[in-house]
Amino acid sequence: MISQKQFDKFVEDYNEDYLLLLQRASTRHYECLISSFLILRDLYNVICTLYDNGGLTYTKLPFPLSFRADEQLLGRLGFDEEGIQNIHGFLPFVKETQGMELEDFVASAEVASCARISLR
Repeated sequence: MISQKQFDKFVEDYNEDYLLLLQRASTRHYECLISSFLILRDLYNVICTLYDNGGLTYTKLPFPLSFRADEQLLGRLGFDEEGIQNIHGFLPFVKETQGMELEDFVASAEVASCARISLR
């Protein structure tokens, strides 16, 4: 089991990494952003599982893991109008390059990962 202090550090690290992910998107550096999103999603899921099952509390809430964050939240996180448009531009980029919505691609990546693991 982890301590409250370790849990707080996980949340702090997640929030920092989420902001870095958004900063990359805000400057249209979309390369490898899907992979970064998948890794960050896994950390977010660990945080939620630890909270649900570990008797831990949030001293600071994790940011919601989404590229669909509203303009008000993104503005409070320090992004200007152009940056917000670029963040929202990541979703059409994924659809154009991957042929599906981000959420569908993430779900298919999970299936592909599980298939690769089970084939070994």
